[in-house]
Amino acid sequence: MTSIRAKLLFWLVPCFVIIAILAISALYLSEQRRLNASLTNELNEFARIIKLTLKRPPNRFTPPAALNQDFSANIMSKLDNENSNYYLQSWDKQGQTLRKSSSLGDYQLPAPSSLQQPADSSDDVEYNSQLSNGDAIRVYSFSVQGGPRKPAVNISVAINREEMNQQLSSYALQLIGGGLFFCTLLSVMLVFAIRKALTPIQNLSEQVAKVEAGSLHNRLIATNVPSEISPLVDRLNQLLARLEQSFARERQFNNDLAHELRTPLAAMRTTSEVALKWPEQSSSEDFQYIAESSAQLQQTIDSLLSLARIENSSAETLLEQVNITTLIEECLSLQTNQIQQRNITISQLVIQDQYIVSDPRLLRVIFSNLISNAIAYAPVNSDVIIDSVSQQSVIRVSNHAPHLNQDDLTTMFDRLWRKDKARTDNQHVGLGLSIAHSAAQALSLELHAKLCEQQLHMSLNYSK
Repeated sequence: MTSIRAKLLFWLVPCFVIIAILAISALYLSEQRRLNASLTNELNEFARIIKLTLKRPPNRFTPPAALNQDFSANIMSKLDNENSNYYLQSWDKQGQTLRKSSSLGDYQLPAPSSLQQPADSSDDVEYNSQLSNGDAIRVYSFSVQGGPRKPAVNISVAINREEMNQQLSSYALQLIGGGLFFCTLLSVMLVFAIRKALTPIQNLSEQVAKVEAGSLHNRLIATNVPSEISPLVDRLNQLLARLEQSFARERQFNNDLAHELRTPLAAMRTTSEVALKWPEQSSSEDFQYIAESSAQLQQTIDSLLSLARIENSSAETLLEQVNITTLIEECLSLQTNQIQQRNITISQLVIQDQYIVSDPRLLRVIFSNLISNAIAYAPVNSDVIIDSVSQQSVIRVSNHAPHLNQDDLTTMFDRLWRKDKARTDNQHVGLGLSIAHSAAQALSLELHAKLCEQQLHMSLNYSK
């Protein structure tokens, strides 16, 4: 799996290189334009001086070919020096060379064929070209009229561009070298910066590695943690808190389960040992007690198995149209004897023929446990109300609960929880509400308990 460090380097280093290439290109092009503009201005100024010199009133005794006399000493010093970067060559209308500067040596400037036009034309030509030896030059070509009776002369003035090209090459090498240096420097700095930035994550991973079942009460320290990682630390601390609570509930569940099983087993063992030792003193009540204790053990084990099956079968729910009214009546019919014995009045406020798309098996488990719990723990001669009027609730079961308080609402869905601390009630093992709660979660529903004016309201709601 690719690390964060590798991903950052993979993306940032090429970005640095691309930015450096763009910056180098921009600087190079800017310098190239500057040097070209400077060279062009220098050539234009030199050509302007020559044009002004040649266009002055001519001496009628001076032949057209004798152009040397028209140029100043400064211009001649540039043209007659063999090492000069300035060149000049002139042609007549037939293309014959009239004059060539000493700086050209044996080379020739390209003849401006496009200048075969009237001498009074103002169209000059400026272009890049090469000498026959391969040197790059910048050429400025124009025509001048030697006089009223003198033919027009085509003149090309050029300047060598090799020095400028060498400057550009040197500048490009400097830019490339500087770009490579700074890209390398930035990459090294990036490696150290990423390592420094990821140090809190490494420290956090070491803290997580030390978490064990016995240290769930400890929390991760978020000192010097980046703000982007702080939410993760908070979520991990919340997870540790939930794990701590879960482990505490599991330990309590194991203790309660051991107590639930040990009490009837100890009673059964004592009764059976007495019956074996003194069979003549045994009575049918002893065997009845053993049978009741066995039934209690079987009920506890069956409830635990049902709870495990529900928690492990949330992905195996079969959805279909379920008639809530019919399902409530089926669950009430199973509680007929209990209702009559405790003289409980059932008030049904359920909408007739109300349907819900759900798993009928799990929904029956929820309804059965809620109704049986309300009937069993409601005071004698009291009312149990079953309604489904609210659009947010599938069903709500309400009963009078004078012995409950608000603290009981947070624990009543725990396994083996009963308000009766002495656990003298052998008919209930404290798993009904846990089973109903797990079944509701399997159906993506929410089971809530609310205590209002000593009335316990158990609501099965749609998930928000």
